[in-house]
Amino acid sequence: MVCLPAMTVTVSAPGKLMIAGEYAVLDGAEAIVAAVGRRAFASLVARPNEAQAHTSSTLPMEALATRMIAEARVGRQTGEITIDTAQLRTNKDGTPTKLGLGSSAAAAAAVAGAIYAAAGRDVSDEAVRKEILEVALDGHRSIAPDGSGADVAASVLGGFVRFRRLGQGVETHALRWPTAVPLVVVWTGRAVRTSDMLTAVGALAQRDPDRHRACMRKLGTEADQLVSAVISGDVTGLIQGLDAYGSAMGVLGEAAGISILDETTQAIRELARSCGGAAKPSGAGGGDVVVAGFQGVNEAATFRAGCTQKGFEVLSLDLGVYGERLEQ
Repeated sequence: MVCLPAMTVTVSAPGKLMIAGEYAVLDGAEAIVAAVGRRAFASLVARPNEAQAHTSSTLPMEALATRMIAEARVGRQTGEITIDTAQLRTNKDGTPTKLGLGSSAAAAAAVAGAIYAAAGRDVSDEAVRKEILEVALDGHRSIAPDGSGADVAASVLGGFVRFRRLGQGVETHALRWPTAVPLVVVWTGRAVRTSDMLTAVGALAQRDPDRHRACMRKLGTEADQLVSAVISGDVTGLIQGLDAYGSAMGVLGEAAGISILDETTQAIRELARSCGGAAKPSGAGGGDVVVAGFQGVNEAATFRAGCTQKGFEVLSLDLGVYGERLEQ
C-alpha cells in the first residue's frame, strides 16, 4: 500500500481582552471585548490511508465537545486535532500560566474553524463565521456554562465587539475603538480562576439578592455609558467610564467577599490615574490582566514607564486584530 503524505488544515483564533461589561453581561448588560494579537492554533492532521477519525484523549473538554458539535453540522472529518495556546500563556519559571486572555475560548473557536475548513467551508465568509460562532459557543459552554460567550465572540469575529447575551443566543456588533484612546494591558502576575469568582458572586445573589441586584444595576449603567462614549468618540467620558466601571467592580467584590480589586490592581489603577488615565480589571478581576486607557500616546508612554519602574509587566498586545483565519 502506498503511504500518501498527511494533509494538515490549521486555523487560528485570537484571544480576548474584556474592556467593559464584566459580571453585568451575565445579567443582560452590554459588554465590549477586543480580539488580541496572540492566537490559539488548531491543526487537523488527516492521513489519506486512514479511514477513521482520531480524537486524542489529551485534548481539553471544550475542544472535544466543539469538534463533535461541528462535525454534527458539516460531517465527520478524518484526522487528529492538536491545539497550541502557548501565545496566550506566560511561561515564567518554567511553568505555563494563563494570562486571562481567553485561551479556552480561542481554542474552541480554532477547533470549530479547523473542522469547517477541512469540510471545505470558507472561514472568512460572514455566514460561515456565524455558524462557527454558534458551534464554538456551544462547545465552550461544556466547560464554562456560566460564561457570557463574549470571549468566544471576540475569538471568532475579531476586532472590537459590542456584545450582549440573549438567552442561549448572543447579539454582536462590530465597534470602532477611538484611536485617540490608546489602551495598555498589564499582567498582575497572578492567575485567577474565573469560575471561583463567579461562584462567589452567585453566592451573593442567593444570600442578599437586593444587594446583588444593586451591584448589577450599577455595573449595567456604567457599561451602557461606556458603550455610548466609545460610539460617540467621547474621550473624556470613556476614560471616566473605565475608572467608574472598575470602581463598581470593586463594590461588587466587597459585597461578595472577594478581592476583585486586589492590591496589585489597585496600585495599577492609581498609577494610571496619576498619568491622566484610568484602569480596571479585564475579566473577573483578582489578578490576571488590567486594561488601562489614556487620552493620548504621551500619557500612555508615561504609564508604561511607570509600570516598568514599579515592576509591573506590560504585555505587548495588538488589539482589534483579525478573527478566525485559515493558516494552512
